[in-house]
Amino acid sequence: MENPILHNSLVRQHHIFICLLVGLAYALSFGVSFSVSPIGIATDALISSVLLFCEAVILWSIFTYSRIEILGFYQSVTIHIVYVFLSAIIMVLFEYPVMKISAPQSLSGYIQSLPARVFCLIIIYASFRRYYISNMSDNDYDSEEHTDSENKTEESMPVDVIERITVKIGTKIKVIPVDEVIYFKAEDDYVSVVTEQGHWLKSERLKDYEESLPSNEFARVHRSYIVNMSKISKIERYGQKQMLSLNNGEQIRISMTGYKILKEKLKL
Repeated sequence: MENPILHNSLVRQHHIFICLLVGLAYALSFGVSFSVSPIGIATDALISSVLLFCEAVILWSIFTYSRIEILGFYQSVTIHIVYVFLSAIIMVLFEYPVMKISAPQSLSGYIQSLPARVFCLIIIYASFRRYYISNMSDNDYDSEEHTDSENKTEESMPVDVIERITVKIGTKIKVIPVDEVIYFKAEDDYVSVVTEQGHWLKSERLKDYEESLPSNEFARVHRSYIVNMSKISKIERYGQKQMLSLNNGEQIRISMTGYKILKEKLKL
């Protein structure tokens, strides 16, 4: 999966802005506390912002490909400690010589602040890790999509396209034409079929519907949602997040991969 910080201009701008703010706050807090000169604070803010951005890019790729979440608790904690240690070492290795050259009069204050800086970097690392997890929880479907597409090429038996869905209501059976469905939502071991008349649970997987629904009418926009494209009223962006507004007034958050799929199908 591509690193969004490098390949998505909006995400990149967001990270640059955040790193500038954090770098400035980082330099000011320690500069004022340890009597660093204004030139030293400005230098510290600049180098910290650049290093924080570079480390964010590197850590995002490491988190994505190392798959720490599948390891045991003690293993993952050990790896995170190593990552924090390396991040702090990199910051110091770059900051120290720059401070020594550009603001030698502030070097003693910088050295005194090192323990507090390391603690601050631990907090920044933990915050970035939480940010990464919150974003990847919506985009785990990206990797699932690649796996599913590979599996589909290996399958020789075609899947029948469904035109209607049957749900049991008490002793009756209700037939729902697929074009009346607004969206499908994964709920544990069930799929919720949502229409303007209500919603019903089916004991099936969302992946099964993804394979059997008309591809020109439905799109999987999130790991938990498949939407009827004719029921979409608008697509809105809030920062890094895209929201889908439906005809029934509901809003659904879509993943980065889902957004790309939707753009292709709607020819946007």
